[in-house]
Amino acid sequence: MKVIGLLSVLMVFSTTVECAKILGVFHLAGKSHYMACSTLMKILAEKGHDVTVVAPLKEKNPPKNYRQIYLDGLSKKLEDFMIKMNMFEFEPSPYVRPFFFHFMSTEFIEDVFNHTTFKEFMKTGEKFDAVIVEEFQAEAIKYVAHHFNAPLIVYSAQDANDWTNAFQGNPDTPSYHPNFFLNDLQNHMSFLQRVENSFFYLYGKIMTHLINFPAHNRLVHKYFPNAPDLADIAYNVSLVLLNSDPSVHEPIPKVPSMKDIGGFHIRKPKPLPQDLQTILDNAKHGVVYFSLGSNVKSKDMPKETRDFILRKFSKLKETIIWKFEDPDLPGKPDNVIIRSWLPQNDIFAHKNVKLFISHGGLFSTMEAVYHGLPVMAISVFAEQKLNGKRAESNGFARHIAFKELTEDNFGEILDDLLKDSKYRENAKMRSQIMRDKPMEPADAVNYWVEYVIRHKGAPHLRVAALDLEWYQYLLVDVVLFILTVILVAVFSIRFLLKVVLKKKPTSEKKKN
Repeated sequence: MKVIGLLSVLMVFSTTVECAKILGVFHLAGKSHYMACSTLMKILAEKGHDVTVVAPLKEKNPPKNYRQIYLDGLSKKLEDFMIKMNMFEFEPSPYVRPFFFHFMSTEFIEDVFNHTTFKEFMKTGEKFDAVIVEEFQAEAIKYVAHHFNAPLIVYSAQDANDWTNAFQGNPDTPSYHPNFFLNDLQNHMSFLQRVENSFFYLYGKIMTHLINFPAHNRLVHKYFPNAPDLADIAYNVSLVLLNSDPSVHEPIPKVPSMKDIGGFHIRKPKPLPQDLQTILDNAKHGVVYFSLGSNVKSKDMPKETRDFILRKFSKLKETIIWKFEDPDLPGKPDNVIIRSWLPQNDIFAHKNVKLFISHGGLFSTMEAVYHGLPVMAISVFAEQKLNGKRAESNGFARHIAFKELTEDNFGEILDDLLKDSKYRENAKMRSQIMRDKPMEPADAVNYWVEYVIRHKGAPHLRVAALDLEWYQYLLVDVVLFILTVILVAVFSIRFLLKVVLKKKPTSEKKKN
């Protein structure tokens, strides 16, 4: 028995990777994107790996083995862009969104490639065991893995979608998997919705192959002339880490190189600051927590909307804690507490929190589900509407788009969520689903990254679909072959019948 125990210990140690050098390159300057990516890298640093992060934002107190390559100036550019865009009013057509994201992603990546600090870093000749990038139409940024001759790992802030599927050979299923630009659709679609989704599927493929991918290929060769064709890099991804979880997403097929890590950002709650602890403890009728995330700021909300929200809050017996980025909030009732920043996950863990009013961001939704909280999802832009509708269909939320918000429907939805216990019961059920895992999502992040490193890029996870041409994958050649065989057979039989029928009268005439 001692020998068996010793062998087990040796097997455990033989399947770990000690102090790997891992590079994370995150080109997006958005705070929510950076917070997720930096959290992922901090998990790896805390597991003992030597982490380097190239990003337009940086940590105030990074772990000891967390090195930062800060691309200064890029976050200010995005902030100015967001202010001009006005997130509460910006909502382009689904058919315009692919172009919007295309131009935005290529501009972001070119800003990184052209940054002096990035150029200097690329000349260092360092060695890395793996490179992690965020998928956001980010094909060009994947060149970095080739440059450092390391396995490429992609992190996606969403579930499997059009941006990840093609490069992993994952099945595209427009019959029940809606395109994420069509955020009015869910998995169960009507006939006309499936028609629209199928059309958009083709539209997206044409957009990718004729516009987006060629532009990224040109961008890589503009700054790295000796680079191989981008297809040799983008279709050679070792692993995709998906911010998805069965508690909030519908089940869809995923190839072995795609792994769910949804909830990886949720940490064990920390003690609250004393003032917040006192507020939550003394909230006899419970707390409603209100936050629109890091990109959408409540202070920029139209005054008319803000005023009717405050009027409704003033009629509630509950305490309202609102993430509001301005110290001055005219008309604020006594039961409303405002702060420019709040430890959301730690607040959610308090027993007195009854409801979360959210923008429908996926990370916030996951935190609410983890703690079993009902959600009022007021979607503003991007995939927030889809997240809100999913939450509503799962029974723990009510959704409404910000542009559709009125004093009447805001009050009706809020009262319904506070009074009907079914939303909390469904939230608790979803929480159980999220927590029922063989390992914690943070541990899964570390395990799969180490797995790729241990197995030198894990080529055994790569599906054969990636080696097929599109017409082979869709069996177009097989279908054409079968149709050709059938047509040849039909015409051959027809020809033989004609020959037989022509010969038959002649033979009868001779007999007579």
